[in-house]
Amino acid sequence: YCTILRYTLHYTLYCIMLMFCSSFDPPVCFYPVEQLPSITDQSPASLIALPFEESFPVKCEATGNPEPEFKWTKNGQDFDPFLDPRLLTQEDSGTFVIPNNGNLTEFQGVYRCYAANKLGTAMSEKIEFIVPSEYNVPKFPKEKIEPIEVEEGQPVILECNPPKGIPPLQIYWMTIGLQHIEQDERVSVGLNGNLYFSNAVQTDSRRDYCCFAAFPRIRTIVQKTAMSVIVSSSKRKLLFIHL
Repeated sequence: YCTILRYTLHYTLYCIMLMFCSSFDPPVCFYPVEQLPSITDQSPASLIALPFEESFPVKCEATGNPEPEFKWTKNGQDFDPFLDPRLLTQEDSGTFVIPNNGNLTEFQGVYRCYAANKLGTAMSEKIEFIVPSEYNVPKFPKEKIEPIEVEEGQPVILECNPPKGIPPLQIYWMTIGLQHIEQDERVSVGLNGNLYFSNAVQTDSRRDYCCFAAFPRIRTIVQKTAMSVIVSSSKRKLLFIHL
């Protein structure tokens, strides 16, 4: 027997060329195993072109035997990065790099990588290259919000209604002075971003409840117009009725 170079952990191979193997010390026998292509690395589903980045690699790496050949599509059409001199490419790799030359909008689109050999083809997930602009940065609408008046002990809901943007979305409730609104069993933020008070108390009265929507992928935080809450005392109302 001789030392065996394994291409997978599930195969145990025996040497069949003893004279060839005996010329090595220790003897080694090479037995190539054909393999289907398999994608090993790719870019995330959303690739954001932030203005302060120097370049944007669109990744696609794969293994296989024979070595796979790479092809790309953009928006469902054949796309060859080797034909565009502005893109940086490497032989035996599906990855190409988009340099940030200030004109990225023409590269915006949905890409998909294919790695193929004679045994078959592996396909990556879709990769969307997004170029943000001042027109698609999320913003709250400018609006005038009337004060919310509520009796002490009654529930209150402050609606956030965050703008749509590139996920993930993070919601924060703070004051204009950027002090977080404390949350507990009585005060909480729902999955929809609204601020809920199970029962209002006098100390909830204030004029600067602000909803902040953060979009970390594009490093953007936007603020909604401040909201006012006025909590009236139930004791005063009872006294007024009694009089």
